Amino acid sequence: MTTIKRREDNAFWRALASIERFVIIITAIGTTLIVSGACILRWFHVNFNGFEEILILVAFWLYMIGCAYGTYEKSQITADIVEVMMKECFAKDLIRLVRHMLTFVLGAIMMYWAFHLLVWTIEMNTRTPVYRIPIAVGQSSMLLGLVLLTFYNAAYLYDNVKVFVKKYVTKTEIYLADAEGGAKP
Repeated sequence: MTTIKRREDNAFWRALASIERFVIIITAIGTTLIVSGACILRWFHVNFNGFEEILILVAFWLYMIGCAYGTYEKSQITADIVEVMMKECFAKDLIRLVRHMLTFVLGAIMMYWAFHLLVWTIEMNTRTPVYRIPIAVGQSSMLLGLVLLTFYNAAYLYDNVKVFVKKYVTKTEIYLADAEGGAKP
């Protein structure tokens, strides 16, 4: 059984994806209801003052958990035209490996920034102007989304390194052993 298959069968991995799907569904419904409600109230000239504050918080959670879930599914938009155009070879696999490494490193950096932004927001006790909702409620979604995104990217980077090593490093060791007249490992 491959590492990827074992991971997908893992209860923690499945539960995490289920929770993310649930949050996405709830926040998508919430976003739709808030926008629809605001439109209907405007039609009847009723002022729904500050609905944007609630909408932004719900939309933040939708967007950030959606990003994490897209990473889990590997369905996020990518700009890998070079990889698409190349045939399977060492260079393509190396580009894929570098892309996964950069994605992980950039995710970790953004996660670090999101953590410090959230800490600063909590220390400053910033709140929305109308309903006085702590800004940290929305910004915590950035930290959680980036933690999940980085976690998934770390797992996928591990898989990619494992495949790369198996495909090229092991073959190189066998080739070098044959060239030196040694036994195959």
